[in-house]
Amino acid sequence: MPLKTPSVLGELVANFNLKNLSFFKVGGSCDLFFSPYDQDDLSNFLKNSDFKITCLGNLSNALISDSGIRGCVINLVKYFNKIEFFEGFVKVGAGVLLPKFINECVKSGLSCLEKLYCVPGTIGGAVYMNAGIPEFDISKVLISFDCIDKNDGEVIILNKDNLNMEYRSGNIPQNLIITSVKLRTFYENVEKLKEIIGKISEKRAKSQPLGKLTCGSAFKNPLGFKAWQLIKESDCDKLAVGDAIVSDMHCNFLINSGNAMASDFYKLIQIIKEKVLKKTGILLEEEIIIMGKY
Repeated sequence: MPLKTPSVLGELVANFNLKNLSFFKVGGSCDLFFSPYDQDDLSNFLKNSDFKITCLGNLSNALISDSGIRGCVINLVKYFNKIEFFEGFVKVGAGVLLPKFINECVKSGLSCLEKLYCVPGTIGGAVYMNAGIPEFDISKVLISFDCIDKNDGEVIILNKDNLNMEYRSGNIPQNLIITSVKLRTFYENVEKLKEIIGKISEKRAKSQPLGKLTCGSAFKNPLGFKAWQLIKESDCDKLAVGDAIVSDMHCNFLINSGNAMASDFYKLIQIIKEKVLKKTGILLEEEIIIMGKY
């Protein structure tokens, strides 16, 4: 019996190659790729579709398997990109990229997420992962977010106070797709904000492999430790599996140096975890989201 594909206002593409979106430039295809036009379009699709649903952002921190993802991948980057400023807060579409949002805030003299200027993901993904740096994460300014239950298309509003957000996790139920986010804003001098993001950009250029095919930090920092130090101490800083290599600039970054496969990255991640565990007794946890079958 064929799966139902309801009529939509957005864009539907069959057999979409996710490798085209991946920051690693690896991964297989999905059966259907859906860019909903708005929240109603997404809700209607979910209410009338039989597809298994997966929601992805811009794949800046995801590793998709070579066999791809079965079912329908929903992507909000194209249409869920509205930014609305109000007194004391901003409502921003889940598909807006963090650097773009931060630049818009700076133009308006508003402090919000400028400390996360180095994070390349979407607003929705940032909330889902509770993106942050050691002294700041998105939960500090999060008020609430609109979301849709992918099981029945129901629209829901969740307040930050109803969540147990923690380090690198928003603890958001897997069945929810974030569509827009409400964040607190504070007036700040434009030049001061520009100085902050300028220093962040400068520091990032000196410490991270910009311009390379990478998905950022591969592992979370265990409590009281730095992942990169554990990796280096365990003689993993020069490891490679095929063209999947550990960055010589920052060993918590993995790079596609040529024609790596997703399976190469997966094997490299497992080797690093095993070697670090054997050397230090600490089991590293991936910060990269691993999706699909390996």
